Amino acid sequence: MAKKGTSGQVALVEQAAGGDPALERHLELAYLKKARAVHLPTPLAPISDTHAHLMSFWRVDPVFALARAARAGVRRLVSIWDPLADARTAPTAADFHALLEGWLAAADDALRPSDEGGLPGPSRGERELFGHVGYLAGVHPYGAPRYTDEVHGQVLEALEDPLCLGVGEIGLDYHFDAEDDIEAAPHDVQMACMARQLAVAVERELPVELHLRNDPADEARAAHADAYRVLQEVGVPKAGCVLHCFGEDRATMERFVELGCSIAFGGAATFKGNEEVREAFAAAPLDRIVFETDCPYMAPEPIRGLECEPAMIALTQEALCRDRAERTGEDPVAIARSAWENSLRLFG
Repeated sequence: MAKKGTSGQVALVEQAAGGDPALERHLELAYLKKARAVHLPTPLAPISDTHAHLMSFWRVDPVFALARAARAGVRRLVSIWDPLADARTAPTAADFHALLEGWLAAADDALRPSDEGGLPGPSRGERELFGHVGYLAGVHPYGAPRYTDEVHGQVLEALEDPLCLGVGEIGLDYHFDAEDDIEAAPHDVQMACMARQLAVAVERELPVELHLRNDPADEARAAHADAYRVLQEVGVPKAGCVLHCFGEDRATMERFVELGCSIAFGGAATFKGNEEVREAFAAAPLDRIVFETDCPYMAPEPIRGLECEPAMIALTQEALCRDRAERTGEDPVAIARSAWENSLRLFG
């Protein structure tokens, strides 16, 4: 997880823009890590960031993050709204809708001056990104003890919003978060919260994204085992079920794929110590893989530790597709194209 204040984006763009980061920040697709500029690669195929937290940035401006994403090849983006976790910034889905629309309009405006000022401007296709940004509504397992009928009603109300694409992130988190001093809620409470929201996705045939995290010392992977049971009992939505921010091994991936789930791989899959996650990506069926950032957390290598943003998904796509290609002999472009097509099936 990126720490507050560790972002290298601002410093690099201030350099490039002569001290006026607001002027060209959205144009610079490079990030400063240990005094070295890391430039984003040309995408292998259009990219969809299937899980982003646009309200959670510490230093990055969501407007410029969206503008940079357009330039980096991101064509679809799914953000998250949680009526409990996001209550201070956007207490209702209508509030988040307005916030999102404002960011999109401002991002489009931020790109326009480049057309008239002689700088490289966005293509028409890049501008179309801003017609394909939506969000999922749901309560994270941290909020399970406070998941009341009223909160459930807020999730249902959000699902009536045309920008709302499904349910999430919901699930189970059995890990003690020492950084934020969050103790895991009782497992049965979390499972009931997950099941109630999952049932809505099943009934309404909406896609759902699952957050599943085990205690680091738990070799039995209880959160995944319990989530598997909930999915068996409640069902897997016909529209799709995605294991967000997958950080497990091949066997776990295969078990959930057999149940009908898709698997989302983010920046953490590029970390040097996550070889088993890359093995899972290489073994996953091509029709079940998607990419995500989970921004502002877990920026990919080689800029791990910076505040993550959607544009950085280009590094994840490049690293994972080429790593899989080396293992399997597949075409990295075909791998990237599959992830793109899968995201369209899930979220349009």
